[in-house]
Amino acid sequence: MIHPASQVNPLTVSSDPYVFYMSYARTPLTVARPKKDQSDVALEQFHAQLCSDIMQLTNHDGEESPGFLDARMTVGVEWENILKQALATCRVFVPVYNSRYFTREWCGKEWDAFARRQRQHFRKRPCTGNAIVPVLWVGTRYLRDLPPVAAKVQYIHPDQGRDYLQSGLYGLRQAGRHAMYRRSVWALAQTIVKVAQQTSLEPCDVELFRDLRNVFEGE
Repeated sequence: MIHPASQVNPLTVSSDPYVFYMSYARTPLTVARPKKDQSDVALEQFHAQLCSDIMQLTNHDGEESPGFLDARMTVGVEWENILKQALATCRVFVPVYNSRYFTREWCGKEWDAFARRQRQHFRKRPCTGNAIVPVLWVGTRYLRDLPPVAAKVQYIHPDQGRDYLQSGLYGLRQAGRHAMYRRSVWALAQTIVKVAQQTSLEPCDVELFRDLRNVFEGE
C-alpha cells in the first residue's frame, strides 16, 4: 500500500463518481433489536466524515458522493448491479475490518471483484501499486487469522499510531477519544487520495465480475 505524503495534491476526479468503495459487514438485526445497530450508524457517520475530508482534498464536484456505501441504496433497486458498477469504476477499495467482516460471503465477493479488476489493470501497468486501503474498525487483537488475501495487504498505517492499532476507529469513538478519531479519519482520507493518484486504476466492464466467489474461503 502507498503511504500518504505530508502534502497531498488535489485529485482530479471529474470522470469518476467514486473515489472509494467502502466494503463492510452490517450488524445483523434480531427480534430483540429490530432497528439498525448503533455501530452501523457510527459507520455511516464515519463514511460521511471521510467523504467530507476527501471533498477538501480533491476537486470532486459533489454531484455524487465521493465514496460508495450501499446503505444509501433505496428499496427496489437492483442492488447487485449497482454494487458491481461501483466496483468497476471506483478508484480505491476500502474494506472495514472487524471480526464479522471476513465471515460475510458478499464481502468476499466484493474483494474478488476488485482483485480481478486490479489484475486486469496490472497486465497493462504492472507497477502502479495496490489500490486496497483497509480500515481498522476494531483493534488488531480482534482480527486474528486473517484470510490469505487480506493478510497480504498492509493494514498498519505508520502515521496512525499505537492507539489506532489497539482500538480501531470504532474503539476510539466509543472511548470518547474524538480528537484522535478525527485525526485518524483525516489521515485515512489522505491515504485514499494518495493511493487513487498513484494507482490510477482503470475502469472495467462489469462482465469481468461474472461468477464472483468468496475469496475469504477455501484458501
